[in-house]
Amino acid sequence: MKKEEVLNEELKATNGILRLAPTFVPRTDTTALGRLGVKEFYISPERGYVSERWIASSVEAINPVKVQDEGLSFISFTSRSLNLSLREALQILPGRLLGDKYAEEHENNFGVLTKVLDSGTPIPWHIHANQEDAMKYWNMNGKEEAYYFLDSKIMGPLPYSHLAVHPDVTENELLPILKRWNDDKVLDLSPAYRLNIGEGFHIFPGVPHAPGTALTLEIQEESDVYNTLQAINYGMKIPKEELLFNLPDEEAVVKLIDWGKARDPLFYRKYKMHPTKIVNSNSEDNGVANWVFNPNRTRKFCGKKVSVHPGKTFEGIEKGACAILVWKGEGKIEEVKVQGGNSNMDELFLSDELATQPHKIVNTGKEEMVLYKIFGPEVYKTSIIYN
Repeated sequence: MKKEEVLNEELKATNGILRLAPTFVPRTDTTALGRLGVKEFYISPERGYVSERWIASSVEAINPVKVQDEGLSFISFTSRSLNLSLREALQILPGRLLGDKYAEEHENNFGVLTKVLDSGTPIPWHIHANQEDAMKYWNMNGKEEAYYFLDSKIMGPLPYSHLAVHPDVTENELLPILKRWNDDKVLDLSPAYRLNIGEGFHIFPGVPHAPGTALTLEIQEESDVYNTLQAINYGMKIPKEELLFNLPDEEAVVKLIDWGKARDPLFYRKYKMHPTKIVNSNSEDNGVANWVFNPNRTRKFCGKKVSVHPGKTFEGIEKGACAILVWKGEGKIEEVKVQGGNSNMDELFLSDELATQPHKIVNTGKEEMVLYKIFGPEVYKTSIIYN
């Protein structure tokens, strides 16, 4: 049977839902604390720790040791055995999965990558290029991103993030530190902010940042390009190749920085995020929805937190396809069973044909059921509250 036939058969059987297998990605520049549900999360010195889970991913990870298809999400079929990635499925049935208009405008791509970060040590201070520079040096997309800090009993050893730079920092202060590449003095140039559960930050391309150890839901453009700006992280020496990756010299790295945004004295006020209640027709007796990645911040992505009370049914209807991560509780999306904390039952992709119609989210358990819905670029359009 052809892939297209199997995919159509699956969508028919599930009323437009694809269950996705979990995708875990190791990193060499941080440790992990086991909050992703992976028991053996240290692999080797060359591969590092499994510190990231990628959700509904069509992006291959960039790691020192390249592993084929690492980072890609694959579909878990209900009745067929087929090795098919979400990326390939979107190319096979773009209209059914994304909607004809969205698929055409976004070249059959979902357009957003979501991660759960389980960093046991802070991630080194690094930077993501903007669209122009990313295409120039890597032939990839730029990388705007945002963080939401998940409820977890374990906050890690340093639940603070170094974000941007102090308003009076100059290029001439940063460049010598990068050239000598033997310490972590770059962190002196960057203020640190406490990470509070249920809050987050928005990070534009060109803004240096070092995420802390709070368990984090990260949403970003479909890209894995970065340049590390910190030579030593918690005693670990980072190869200078990670600073100069695909760039000719340190001066080129410094030019990636958006100094206007990075030096903004109102950075904290502008780019800190708080959940925003969504008013809809659902009775709050059943549940509640909040924007945790608000579309009034950017057109690149957005995301909701949906909480459904025990024994209740919450009706959803969206403006486009979405990825779903069930964080806690158990129940059903339509007739597909889900269970938070079970990595084989907590990740779905809702096709456009289902997401844009009323669909039932049923809590069959005795505790609150919490899930996150993630949307790609321009699914929800509203006025942007800052430049």
